[in-house]
Parts: sequence; C-alpha cells; structure tokens
Amino acid sequence: MVAATPAPLLILLHGRGKEAETIFSVEHLLPREFHVIAIRAAYAMPNEGFEWFKPYDNEQPLNSFSEEHYEESLQILTKMIQDLVEEKDVDKERIFLLGFSQGAAMCYFLGLRGIIKPKGVVPMSGFFPRPIMKWKKLNRDAHFLITHGTEDNVLSYNESIFAQTFLAEHGITSEYYEYKGRHKMTLPLLKYVNSWLRKENTDLLA
Repeated sequence: MVAATPAPLLILLHGRGKEAETIFSVEHLLPREFHVIAIRAAYAMPNEGFEWFKPYDNEQPLNSFSEEHYEESLQILTKMIQDLVEEKDVDKERIFLLGFSQGAAMCYFLGLRGIIKPKGVVPMSGFFPRPIMKWKKLNRDAHFLITHGTEDNVLSYNESIFAQTFLAEHGITSEYYEYKGRHKMTLPLLKYVNSWLRKENTDLLA
C-alpha cells in the first residue's frame, strides 16, 4: 500500500482586533486538499481581540511603524509555524500563507524574510511594511497573490499596488487582484483565491 502524500499547509492570519476563529470561518471556501490552520495574533487589545503589532501612531502608520513594533511578534509567529510543520503530517515543501489586513502585513514579513520560505503568499487588503524596503536580502522564491477591494474604507488599494510594484521591481513573482468591495472578503474574491491556491499547489506537484 502506497503511503498518502502529506497535505500542503495553509496558515491563516487574521486582522487587527479579531481572533483566529474569525478568519478560520472561511476555511470551508478554501481548497479541501490543504491542511488549514489559523493562528491568533500575539498581543491582546484593551477592549477585545488581538493584534500582530505593538501600538504605533494610527494617524501616521506608515511613518511611525518600525522594527520595535513587529520583531517580537514575527519571531513568535515564525517559531509557531516551524513547530506546526514539525508536529503535523504536512508537506514541508508546500507551505502557503494567507493573511487579512494586519495579517497581510505579517505575510509580507514572513514571505520575504526567508526563514519559513512559503511557496505561495496571499496578502489581502493589507499594507506593505516599509521596513522591508531596507532589507539587504529578500526571499525571491515565493509567489504572491495580492488582493484588495477598490472601495476599502480602512486601507487604500494603493497600498497593495505599491506592494506589487515593489515585488515586481525585485524580481519576485506576484499578481495583483482587484475587486469591488470594502475592507472584507467577498465570495468572488475567495473563489479566485481558491483557484490560485489550487493552481500553485498543482504546479509544485508537477
């Protein structure tokens, strides 16, 4: 009897003020062949929910955001993913990341730092962390699908266009998918993401 091939791993990262269960609610709309796990952010917020970054100036997030706001959280998340890969029966060569809003920013960090080395990264309705622009080395092996709604009232879709331009300039395979919608996932969007993930996974098996 031939042993079953380990499943690809898809990590879900929620947005600010949410919890892992929030983003995991879309699990049934993602490819069934993936082993899907949602991870809760490192920092509890005063009222409710969790966030990935230490507090920064919300009026000027791009200018005030620095290493001190993300490094600890990034190290914690990296270790959690490494442990999951070792513990679960998943294919270590087929790791994918999907993050929404702040979770999308974490996807850029994880995808470009090169420790986890995911094959596919899906940042959704997020901002591109400017500290990455100062990094001397970038992981260029991951493929990115960047998505954003044209009517987003929290983060402008220009942030995702900026991210896709940066990746393209550095020779990193990326696609920008724009859809009509606000700061949330839509069914047409998830259908497109589903197809993209399946294709990327199939290409890896070919």
